[in-house]
Amino acid sequence: MPQNNPETEKMNWDANRERRRHSRLHVQDLPIVLDGQIPLRVRDLSQSGACFFAESPLRMMTHVHFSFNFQMPDGQSLKAEGEGVVVRCERLSPALGHYEVALFFQDLYPGSADAIRSYLERQVCA
Repeated sequence: MPQNNPETEKMNWDANRERRRHSRLHVQDLPIVLDGQIPLRVRDLSQSGACFFAESPLRMMTHVHFSFNFQMPDGQSLKAEGEGVVVRCERLSPALGHYEVALFFQDLYPGSADAIRSYLERQVCA
């Protein structure tokens, strides 16, 4: 019978550990616009990326321009935009033509990081 190997166990644990630098927050009614197209529905958002739903697949490593318009409770609107890359695209179901897409923010335009942070902080406090 093989013995447990502490080195192997450590490697397996490390491989399964969360690799994201920023925690994700589930959001509702937040659209993301890619390359000026129709808005897509965001599932979750962090300081470094977003996960959203699309009707058609996006190729891995595709570079896109993205933008958000955050409506704040005080009526103020904050804009965040930048350049990102598709890091995951998975079909939700073989019977459906819907995809879950993960976008990594490569370059946030000036003020965008602050806008995302403000939006996320308000969502946590709400």
